[in-house]
Amino acid sequence: MNNEQLIQNGSIGKLLVRLSIPAVVITMITVFYNFVDIFFMGQTGETLQVAAISLVSPAFSCISALGTLLGMGGCTAIAIALGQGHREKVKLYSSFCFWAALGVGVVLMGAGNLLMDPLVRLLGADQETAPYAQAYLRILSLGAPVLMLSNVLANILRADGSVKPSMISSLLGTGTNVLLDPLLILSLNGGIRGAAVATLLGNVVSALYLTLAMGKKKGFSRSLRVFSAKPQVSWKVIRLGLPMAAGTLLMSFSHMFGNNLRMSYGSHVAAANGVASMAGTVVTLVSMGMCMGIQPALSYAFGAGNHRRMDRIVRGTGLATVLTGLVLSALFLLFRDSWLPGFLADPQVVAMGKRMLWGVLCAAPFFGLYQISSCYLQSTGNVGAATFVSLLRQGILYIPALYGMNLLGGLTGLIFAGAVSDLLSTGLAVLLGLARRRKMVREEEAVPLLPGLEKL
Repeated sequence: MNNEQLIQNGSIGKLLVRLSIPAVVITMITVFYNFVDIFFMGQTGETLQVAAISLVSPAFSCISALGTLLGMGGCTAIAIALGQGHREKVKLYSSFCFWAALGVGVVLMGAGNLLMDPLVRLLGADQETAPYAQAYLRILSLGAPVLMLSNVLANILRADGSVKPSMISSLLGTGTNVLLDPLLILSLNGGIRGAAVATLLGNVVSALYLTLAMGKKKGFSRSLRVFSAKPQVSWKVIRLGLPMAAGTLLMSFSHMFGNNLRMSYGSHVAAANGVASMAGTVVTLVSMGMCMGIQPALSYAFGAGNHRRMDRIVRGTGLATVLTGLVLSALFLLFRDSWLPGFLADPQVVAMGKRMLWGVLCAAPFFGLYQISSCYLQSTGNVGAATFVSLLRQGILYIPALYGMNLLGGLTGLIFAGAVSDLLSTGLAVLLGLARRRKMVREEEAVPLLPGLEKL
């Protein structure tokens, strides 16, 4: 069974194994990739530099958000086109995503370096952490085109159910980073600059591999001659990628606000959050990987008009994410005394990390229900509702929860603000997904079997 046959007719179990598990592996590699810098910086005992990496993470998320806009939008547009049999559109969408990624990356590179000082202050850096945050962010800004390209290509190449190129690129990029980090950070005493260079070079390797893989992929194009920015191409991609990108972008700003509040309690709180949040990130990104892996099958089924298959995919994936989330959360809590000290040398920061872990994980197992609801809305073309759902968790509910719970409960309230926001957002997302399904059922029932039949 080839990839297209799988997403068209494969069982839910096969879809989860062939599409979701590889996507989860990719997201787990991404988690490891993103936090390997923190691990090796933690070995130096430099709490300020660990805190600086945590403070800069929202800027990294902003680049990822724009990559998601083009990557997930392109992936969904291509999958729908394949389901509809419009294969000529695949080249248009893929070429647009490739060149738009490079163009946006160049703009980000210039803006990041020109606005470095105000950006670092906005991220929440104080007088002690600002020099380290600037050093890390400046190097990442120089690599923005490469970061954009690796993010976008990893997503669009999954549109036909093929996950191998994305998985290999993640392994290559992470392997490069893991090899270079101890050399540049510890052996050569490069500190936070060494961490940034290792991260950048890892993305260079990933982008080069994905560019070559795209050139060999049947039906896709990276030719500038095929590039088109006409609204039927560009707006289609942007519109479909907007829900997830908007949520990721707003998450970056929300983290800025959260970092500013945490810094008011001391840099050790920001450093502890940077490590404790890794556990929540692992749980949520595993669920996200499962849903993102299954999304091409959802989009294909919608393009083919097979709504019953969409229902089965949503139910099966939702149940799998909750069970997986519960197991992972329990493991992180049970073994917290073993893994937290591996990232942090300061006993005070370790103790704070253990305290923060409960707030990070108490709602994380149910994130998959939120994510599959968002994917369902996006795959069925309900962009407005999908965007609203993305903004719920990352801003509409999260930002008021941050300030409100900090005001009411101090640091303890701040620790549990994310959990409150997540649970409320999940409930609303599920309700909107159910409402969308009921609307489509009514529309199906209203369509006559034959033209003029409704008059009989």
